[in-house]
Amino acid sequence: MTPDPTIYESSNARASDTMTSRAAFPRVMSGLVTGSAIWLTLKALGVPNLFHVLGFEGIIAFALVGAGVGATRFRRVMTYVAAVLLVALVAIAYTPLIAAPARKLIRRDPLPTGANAVVVLSAGVTADGFLHQQGLDRLLKGLQLVRAGTAPVLLVTREQRLVHRRKVTATRDQDSLAALAGVTGIIATPLEASTHDEAMAVALIASKLHWTRIVLVTSPFHSRRACGTFEKTGLLVSCWPSDSRDIAVGTLDTADDRVGAFSMWIYEMAATLQYRRKGWL
Repeated sequence: MTPDPTIYESSNARASDTMTSRAAFPRVMSGLVTGSAIWLTLKALGVPNLFHVLGFEGIIAFALVGAGVGATRFRRVMTYVAAVLLVALVAIAYTPLIAAPARKLIRRDPLPTGANAVVVLSAGVTADGFLHQQGLDRLLKGLQLVRAGTAPVLLVTREQRLVHRRKVTATRDQDSLAALAGVTGIIATPLEASTHDEAMAVALIASKLHWTRIVLVTSPFHSRRACGTFEKTGLLVSCWPSDSRDIAVGTLDTADDRVGAFSMWIYEMAATLQYRRKGWL
C-alpha cells in the first residue's frame, strides 16, 4: 500500500505553523512591553498633556500597537525610539538642562498700591470636587494678598469636569478655604475652559466694575503666558506667581522636580506658540 504524501505535507505544515507561532509570541510580547514603556516615558515627560490626554488612558493603545509592531520587521525601530526617549528622560532628570528654560517662564512684577482686585486662576478639579495642588497653591497666595491689603476684592475663576455624567466643580472648596481665611464676598467667573477664556471673562467683569488694574495669581511656570494673555485684553496686570508645593521651583535639585519642570515647560512652549498664532498673546 502506497502512503498518501498529502498526509505528511499537512502534518509538516501544521508543525511549521506551530513553530512559527511559538517564535512570534516572544516578539509580540516584547513589542507589547516596549510600547507600554514608550507610553510611560512619554507620560513622565509630559508629552500626552499636549493633547489633553491625562492619566493612563493611552497605555493600552500603545501596548496593542507595540504588540502589532513587535511581530513585524519594524520592531527594532520601536526599540530605538524607546531607547532615545529613555536617554532623554535620564538627561533631563539628572542634569540641570531644564533649569534655565523653565525659570524663564516665571514672571514676577512689583505689587501695585492701587489694584482693584486679586485674580486667582483655577487649575482643575478632582473627581471629589477639590482643588488640585496647583489650584490650592494659587488660592492660598491670593487669599494672602487680599488679607495683606493688596486689593479689596478676590476674584476666582471656576472650572467644571464631568465624572460619570455628573458635573463637578471646586466651588465649595474655594468658598470654604476663603471663609477659613476670613475673606468673604469673593467674585467668581462663569465656568471657563482655558486661560484665554478666563482672561475674557475677567476683562468683562473688570469693564462692568470699572477696574483698571489687577494682580494676577497663577502657578510660576504658567505666569508669563497667563499674564500676557490678560494684558492682551487691555487690562493692566501685575503678575504674582503662587508658591509651588508640588515642584521645588527655587532649586530644582531632584530628578522628580526636573522632570516635572520639563513637563510643564513643554506644555507652556506649545501653548505659547498656539496663543501667538491665534493672536491671544
